[in-house]
Amino acid sequence: MSITSYNQRLERSAASDFFAPQCVLSGDGAALRVGTALRKRGVASGPALVICDRVLLESNVLNPLFDGLRSADFAVDVFGDVTREPTLQDTELVATWVRERQPTAVIGVGGGSAMDLAKVAALLGTNDGPIDHYIGADLVRNPPISLALVPTTAGTGAETTRISMLASDSGKHIISDRMIVPLVAVLDIDLIIQLPRAVTAATGMDAIAHATEAFLSTSSSVLTVTMSLRAAQLLSKWLPVAYTEPDSRKARRATLYGAFLAGLGLNAGVVLGHSMAYTVANRVHLPHGVTTAMALPFCLAYNAAANVDGIDQLALAITGGHRDDVRSAGDSLMELNERLGMPSSLAAVGIVASELEAMAKECTTKYPRPTNPVPMTVEHLMPLYDAWFRGDLNAAWMAPR
Repeated sequence: MSITSYNQRLERSAASDFFAPQCVLSGDGAALRVGTALRKRGVASGPALVICDRVLLESNVLNPLFDGLRSADFAVDVFGDVTREPTLQDTELVATWVRERQPTAVIGVGGGSAMDLAKVAALLGTNDGPIDHYIGADLVRNPPISLALVPTTAGTGAETTRISMLASDSGKHIISDRMIVPLVAVLDIDLIIQLPRAVTAATGMDAIAHATEAFLSTSSSVLTVTMSLRAAQLLSKWLPVAYTEPDSRKARRATLYGAFLAGLGLNAGVVLGHSMAYTVANRVHLPHGVTTAMALPFCLAYNAAANVDGIDQLALAITGGHRDDVRSAGDSLMELNERLGMPSSLAAVGIVASELEAMAKECTTKYPRPTNPVPMTVEHLMPLYDAWFRGDLNAAWMAPR
């Protein structure tokens, strides 16, 4: 970023907070060190509750994690029923589990679903009542059980954040609390090297969305934009390589570290693109990363008029240093989506034109983003949704604001 842009951000960043894991274990085989890292940070020996999905549990990929926990005098207990984005009903099951067993540590291993459920387990282990009491911002009263998060995808950023996403028939629910930032985060290439291409693409594009939207946010700071820029550089360059050459350990490392940096950028929050993605998810069952990837170029077009500080540097990061204008960045994102097999339009995923007005209204009322650099109004979102429906990014750039 240019010095001028840094100075402009410094002038308005004095009151911001920046949350991050206390300890980050990185390097090949890092999962082996989780138990030792927890003990060094004052976590007592005893039961360690590992939350993961059945596929991971039945493979041998978690053996180093289990071995390291046992060597550090933890008794491994496993909740292996993560099958989807956690729902309010899932939290009831995990609450019973964690309150009965009273572990000294909770370790979430997997994608965002497992890590978000692990945050809930740690929270409910020390706080009474159902999870409904904690939906919102900073409502947790007691410090949660010590938490370690181990991502097996390169994209969600859940291992860095104070957010846990839950689903229900009425839509998405968010817990945002500084107390559920993990004590330990683990970046272990051995846990993502076998990631399928479709998951590589979806989670990687979600990470690029995190980096881009956090950069655009009006609550961004010098710290968050620094993380976002480096994340955008790494992911834009190496995600296509990880997709086409899945055995490339260099590409896998770059995407894993890029996703982590993008997660740190999320201290600034996301903006319009994620709200747009939620309106799709409420109608069509698609991976979260697919919906955020679809929305991202159109989000960038909508916000181009804001002239965000340092936007030329973001464009350079996304375009691999070739162009510094935001429109070229949007075009590059559309091209990257195509290379990774992402749907190009709302019509392509089965949404009908008659839904557009309802989606625009839902975007502004159910998922408002006060930190979006351009105000979100139904009047201005309607032409954006129309362009998105047709997959016409040029029309999105031309839409009135």
